[in-house]
Amino acid sequence: MKIYVQFLCIFLLITSCGGESNNMGAAQPSPAPTTIDMDKVLDDFIASNSNISSVAMLAVKDGDIFYSHSAGFIDTVNTKAPTQSTLYKTSSIAKLIIAVAVMQQVELGLLDIDQDIGNYLPFPVRNPNFPDTVITVRLLMQHAAGLANPVFGETTSDIFLAFDSSVIVQLHPLIEDVLTPGSANFKDSVWLSDEPGTLHKNSNLGMVLLSYLVEELSGLHFIEYSKWNVFVPLGMDKSSHYFPDLDPTQVAALLDNNNNLTEQTSNWFYPISGLFTSTGDWANFMQAILNGGELNGNRILQQESVDQMLTTITPVNNQLAYNSNIGLIWRQAAVNPGWIGHTGAGTQMTHVTELDPANNIGYVVFTNEGRIDALVGPGSSLNVTIHQWLQQKLL
Repeated sequence: MKIYVQFLCIFLLITSCGGESNNMGAAQPSPAPTTIDMDKVLDDFIASNSNISSVAMLAVKDGDIFYSHSAGFIDTVNTKAPTQSTLYKTSSIAKLIIAVAVMQQVELGLLDIDQDIGNYLPFPVRNPNFPDTVITVRLLMQHAAGLANPVFGETTSDIFLAFDSSVIVQLHPLIEDVLTPGSANFKDSVWLSDEPGTLHKNSNLGMVLLSYLVEELSGLHFIEYSKWNVFVPLGMDKSSHYFPDLDPTQVAALLDNNNNLTEQTSNWFYPISGLFTSTGDWANFMQAILNGGELNGNRILQQESVDQMLTTITPVNNQLAYNSNIGLIWRQAAVNPGWIGHTGAGTQMTHVTELDPANNIGYVVFTNEGRIDALVGPGSSLNVTIHQWLQQKLL
């Protein structure tokens, strides 16, 4: 059985400077910036990182795909190159699908994100260290509900079990058991000693709870909900949280950092660690968000809901990755002001997606190599180069 846990890492920044003129009285123009060849950057990225088997990037602007390139191979014998249709298993960028699903419940009048989440569930949700403090849906979406992000050994091992990829994993009753004092699967470590609302710290448990909330309000399993309310309307025909729905010939092999093949499995965290999608499909998602929740006449959210998701706060007590500002699940890394999105890193996948709503631009980078966020995440040399290239091309 495989165990999947997600973490995020650190950044590296590059700077440069120019020379001084012999003419002391006249300012000299800055040297023209070197034109960035993004294809070569990605090709060199694979060539210089032998532990990374493939990378795929796509960028959109004003409703169109204006760039797409991939490098490396998605199989173990180095014969099959990735394309826009290649399906990568993702981790935390799938949280953005959860954000949309929650806001859809708001639009249907089924949910108020500023109310106690326990009002919508068959069990109360309270931090036992602060039993009188209400935990709202908004706090969960801002990673400020006082929930921890336990690793193996800190909570019941049941939440880390791996299942055959054909298993349709149920979030409940385990989510209730894990969070409720006195239950068989409860451990104190799932709750922080910080009062809800006082600390912003990533909690994958909180994202599972929100996914279950969507199930409870909609009456649909989250796999089905995301399919019919996000993927189908947006034409994301290849995307799914359920491996048997996929064309296996299009799926990138899962490789560890020694390029060893690992099997496709499912787990209890599948809403945030089991979404398979392609750069081509993700382009549709980015364009819909940039277009106020609509793509090709199909609307998944109203503009007001999109604006709420993307409106960030600056946490006072911030332990989010990349010192991010936080919207409703969507994050804005401190090193990339004006851009908002998410990163993800698991044992066999690393990726980043960011949008610049003011300029109607978005991009995504997928790899099938685990926990290399220091190489692709905000502030990394590749990420800095991508932003410089976008500046040259579009801004």
